[in-house]
Amino acid sequence: MTTTLYPGATRGSHWYGDQYTGDLMDPNALVVHTTEGPTLVSYGNGSSAPNITARPNIPQKRLEWVQHFAFDRSARALVNQPGGVETNTNNVIQLELIGTCDPKHRLTWGKLKAGIDYIYWPAAPDWALDDLAVFFAWQHKNNGIPLVAPTEWPAYPSSYGNTTARMTFSEWNAFKGICGHLHAPENNHGDPGNIPIQRLLDLAKAKAKGSTGNGGQKPKPVPPFPGADRFGPGKTNAHIALLGQQLVRKNFGKHYVSGPGPRWTDADRDNVRDFQRSRAELRGDADGLPGPRTWQLLFS
Repeated sequence: MTTTLYPGATRGSHWYGDQYTGDLMDPNALVVHTTEGPTLVSYGNGSSAPNITARPNIPQKRLEWVQHFAFDRSARALVNQPGGVETNTNNVIQLELIGTCDPKHRLTWGKLKAGIDYIYWPAAPDWALDDLAVFFAWQHKNNGIPLVAPTEWPAYPSSYGNTTARMTFSEWNAFKGICGHLHAPENNHGDPGNIPIQRLLDLAKAKAKGSTGNGGQKPKPVPPFPGADRFGPGKTNAHIALLGQQLVRKNFGKHYVSGPGPRWTDADRDNVRDFQRSRAELRGDADGLPGPRTWQLLFS
């Protein structure tokens, strides 16, 4: 039996379950969106609303949850063509994250500043990832959503349109787990881009097993240093993307033009060098290439 409401979520005027009853469903998947805006909206008075929205409370470093539909009722945030694959009604819970995945806004959005006024989700702060992982773990434990995800989460805007990450109808019908708007067929949106999905899954799995994570007394472990040979010109791998996301999270991402990614660039080196120069322990060897000590300090 589906647990229909998330503990602590508010409803009020943003509850649309009485206006749009939707289809009854037994959820087995979760679709993650980003709103591409800094504030909570009405979603067309509910006509395009998800099941639930995560609203960052940045001063208090926590996510606030606003629920729009019960988890056993279909939401309305996906394109759902008549006679098609039935995206909204195919047993998927839909989650919107207020903020952006667009690297144009990785640092600023007009007069707004990332990390102060809104969240750039590919480099979200630790507290936001921790709260999101709690939600994933809760959905896993209460509604049976598997803590698995597709392997491809391309960065926006390359995630937009008909990409290799976009599921076919048969793949969509067979999928169980956590995916993004960028994976849904009949849709062309590219959100939530390259959010750190593997880290979120690892956190959620630990929480589902009862680990305290950042919400308790134990600090988050530093990811193992993959080796100096994974970084530098000509290298492409997931460790470079993880490094870049952490640099942005620590406010050392000013040299990125289109956001961090898996291919090593001069921007990666310049940002690493800036971080090294900011730490007395590293200033004597600020070569822009991460070693074990740089890695440890960056992720601590």
